[in-house]
Amino acid sequence: MERESQIKQRIQERYDIVEALYSSWFTENPTLVFPKEKFYQREHIEKHRAITYLLNKGYIVANSVENEPEMVEISITSDGIDFYEQDFLSGKGNGWSIVTEHSDKE
Repeated sequence: MERESQIKQRIQERYDIVEALYSSWFTENPTLVFPKEKFYQREHIEKHRAITYLLNKGYIVANSVENEPEMVEISITSDGIDFYEQDFLSGKGNGWSIVTEHSDKE
C-alpha cells in the first residue's frame, strides 16, 4: 500500500506542475521565470524528478533567460497542453484518479 501512495503522490506532483504551466500559458505571461536553483529543486528530490520527467517527455521546456544566467523560463509545450486537456476532459485530470482507475482494472 505504501508503494501505491508514493505513485499517487508522484503522479499528482507532475499534474500540479503541468496544471500551473497550462494556466500560465493562457495569460499575458505564458512563461514562468524562476531562479535556476528554485526550479531544479535538488533539496526536494520528488519535485526535481517530476520536472525531469516532464522535460524528458517533452511536456514542458526550460530555457535560460537571456542576460540572466541564474534564471530559467519555463513553459508548457503543445504536447503538454494536449496531454493536460485530454486527461482533464476524460476525467483523468489528476493523478489520484488515474492510479485508482489503473488499480481497479487489475
